Amino acid sequence: MTDSSVTPLRIRAFVWAAATVFMGAVVAVAAALVWNARQVALEDYQAQATRFVTGAEAALNRSLLAVDVLLASMDELLGLSVAVNEWIDPGLASERLRSSARQNLMVRYVALLDARGTTLASSDAAGSELQLQLPPGFLASVLEQPVSTLMVSPPVVSFTTAERVLYFARHLRLADGARVVAVAEVPVGALSSVLVQGVDIGGLQVTLERAGGQLLLSVPNREEAAATVLSPPLHEVASAGEDWRAPARLTSEPALVVYRPVLYQDLRISASIPLRDALAGWRDQRNAITLTGLLFVAMIVVAGHLALRYLDRLSQARAAIAQSKATLDQALESMVSGFLLLDSQHRVVQWNRRFEEIFPWLRGAIAPLVPFRQIMEENARHYLPRATDDERTRWVDLRLLKQSQHLEPHEQVLPGGITIQTTERPTPEGGIVITYHDVTALRRASAEIESLAFYDPLTNLPNRRLLMDRMQQVIAASVRNGQYGALLFLDLDHFKTLNDTRGHEVGDLLLCQVAERLKICVRREDTVARLGGDEFVVMLHELSPRSEEAAAFARRVGEKILRALNMPYSLGGISYHSTPSIGATLMGGAQQQPGVDPLKQADIAMYQVKSQGRNGLCFFDPQMQIAISVRAQLEADLQTALASRQFVLHYQPQFHLDGRIVGAEALIRWLHPERGLVAPGSFIAVAEESELIVPMGHWVLRTACEQLAVWQRDARFRHVQLSVNVSARQFRQRDFVARVVEVLRETGARPHLLKLELTESLVLDDVDDTIAKMGLLKTKGVRFSVDDFGTGYSSLAYLTRLPLDQLKIDQSFVHNLGVRHTDDVIVQTIIGMARNLELDVIAEGVETAAQKAVLADYGCQLFQGYLLGMPGPVEALEVLLQEHAHAVEPPVAAAAAEGPAAAA
Repeated sequence: MTDSSVTPLRIRAFVWAAATVFMGAVVAVAAALVWNARQVALEDYQAQATRFVTGAEAALNRSLLAVDVLLASMDELLGLSVAVNEWIDPGLASERLRSSARQNLMVRYVALLDARGTTLASSDAAGSELQLQLPPGFLASVLEQPVSTLMVSPPVVSFTTAERVLYFARHLRLADGARVVAVAEVPVGALSSVLVQGVDIGGLQVTLERAGGQLLLSVPNREEAAATVLSPPLHEVASAGEDWRAPARLTSEPALVVYRPVLYQDLRISASIPLRDALAGWRDQRNAITLTGLLFVAMIVVAGHLALRYLDRLSQARAAIAQSKATLDQALESMVSGFLLLDSQHRVVQWNRRFEEIFPWLRGAIAPLVPFRQIMEENARHYLPRATDDERTRWVDLRLLKQSQHLEPHEQVLPGGITIQTTERPTPEGGIVITYHDVTALRRASAEIESLAFYDPLTNLPNRRLLMDRMQQVIAASVRNGQYGALLFLDLDHFKTLNDTRGHEVGDLLLCQVAERLKICVRREDTVARLGGDEFVVMLHELSPRSEEAAAFARRVGEKILRALNMPYSLGGISYHSTPSIGATLMGGAQQQPGVDPLKQADIAMYQVKSQGRNGLCFFDPQMQIAISVRAQLEADLQTALASRQFVLHYQPQFHLDGRIVGAEALIRWLHPERGLVAPGSFIAVAEESELIVPMGHWVLRTACEQLAVWQRDARFRHVQLSVNVSARQFRQRDFVARVVEVLRETGARPHLLKLELTESLVLDDVDDTIAKMGLLKTKGVRFSVDDFGTGYSSLAYLTRLPLDQLKIDQSFVHNLGVRHTDDVIVQTIIGMARNLELDVIAEGVETAAQKAVLADYGCQLFQGYLLGMPGPVEALEVLLQEHAHAVEPPVAAAAAEGPAAAA
């Protein structure tokens, strides 16, 4: 028998074996469901029976107790304990008994009997004439009780109503010691309704019986004339009842029997549920499950038959596919490009031999259904052997992102220098076809052509042609965005002498080292080019929209280049010192003049340096050179001022509407040894750009905190609060929070007396970082204010997230109050918004009484300006505080250091 015939037989055997297993599983599941349903039904009925007996016990106890209380109350009702038999008035006693019996709906009537059974009084219409037919011996058993106890008679048929009743009785003593018996007649039906309580449980049998089995009542009712004794007693069926094997109390069939004792005379309540009734609903479930199981078995048989037919067709299709695949494999193996096919889940389906030749390190990793990501991870380990796992993961993610975007063909350079062009195309089924084509020779030829055309062959820097092209692009972009750039033209001093004395080879070494040093001195986006000989050009992009700032930046770069090129060179074992001459000019910007050649301007400035002794930097515009020199001198003076402690703080008071001084604003002043007192407007911008603002801001913060600590020791000033305006550079320092906390700790200043003012632009620059830092300082007690509020574009959503205490209305709005309607609207909006956000608001720059009056009408209560007080030394503020001491309290106080580090 051939293999082709054996395989179908094995498949058929497997299919029918699987079908048999499934059918066995269906039968097992059906049997388990049937058994589980039976157990659930029994447990449900058991729970119902237990709940019923518990409720019936409580209801019967209440009913019996009510009857017992009714009988026991006859003593007090009729005054029996102080009377004798002859004193009892039958008419009056019967009337009182009728009134008392009406309160218990179960009791038909109550009667008072003497020891011989004669009726003394009764709630019945017959009164004392009522003749009771108590069960034999019942009256004697009641009188024999040593203690007055409620007794229950066997059921009897009442002669007056012909229904079954029970008698409840207890004996009472008269004044002379004689005993009388209080009797209540209760219909069995009334007690039955108390027991059943409207419960609807299929097949339920309820009994009230004595411990010995004597049946007092039952539901359903048994109409025997004489009292029935049930067997066996309840205590003998307790354990069997839990297993549904006890005889039902009325029908004796297998059942669940649950019972509870009641309060009186060893009475028992029992509930019996026959097993036949408990399983009535389960039988329907059993039949339904069985039918469903048979349907599943039939479906499995049909499915097995259909599976065999499908497998026969599949076998035929496989043969056709195998033939097609063999043909396709031959075509793929003949391709000169690498080939890789991925399915819709980006798993490897097929590849050719050329793919393994291009990526030989993947031969052990590639296999059918291997995820493409795993192939890329193996590539990452090969391409980036020293990278970290995170770096490799980012490399793989970027590669897969390109794949998902289906971009144009892209290239990658393999470690061996081979350039592979990768093309990816989606398939209709959601997969991807990837081809890898070796374009190494083509790219090398293109690179060589480009290098010869646009790069200097000695230094590999851009040549004049590429520089001019880039310069035109930079100028055009600069005119559009208004950002100035700069051009630095460099010439090496005495380079010809080196060439003549040491030879061109040594001169070439110097040029290469100069090129490397120049690239280190500039940013990545800037351009360093060699024009020829010893001439180099540095082009700086997008420095600043202000010409002064752009020139200052270019100057710093030029000075950095001067320092770098003045360092000794090692040229073939000899040490050589060389200097450059640098000419600089600005280019681009909104004021770029047409026809201006920045390269020629920088060249002219360079020759100016040559004429002045070389080894220097000169700008083309003389006026610009003067401005740069002044700016450079100012930076140097500021450095000296910080080191020599030339800065002082002045304070401008802030007032409440009622005239109280509520705080002061700390203002930085420069006490120059030659120019005298310098306002911050002359130096804050330079400090901000040169990063001197950070140490200056820290000095302002520490000085203000030291002053707060001094005032804390003086009861006249300890309530005064100060705040320091924090610059953006200072606030963005990583250790800003730690430095503020350290200053507060070292100076001993109370944090709640310090308020830090932030500008709107600073707050919105990085909201999450701002909130985090403000939150940390708020936990220490520091308060916050937004300075110059209204001049930016704050979002109300951001304001609600910031832990602010105060908004400060910019003085530009205050000056235009009553002049420009829009400024009045803005001021009203700010005050209203601050009120809604529960923030304080203070107006700065108040210079006229009219401005203050308008602000007060709009709801502003805090003011600052020349109208109220001029800035001055701390001594002047202390004198002013003493003059207003009677009105000063420690409510809201606001202060801000001026400008970026201190306000003007």
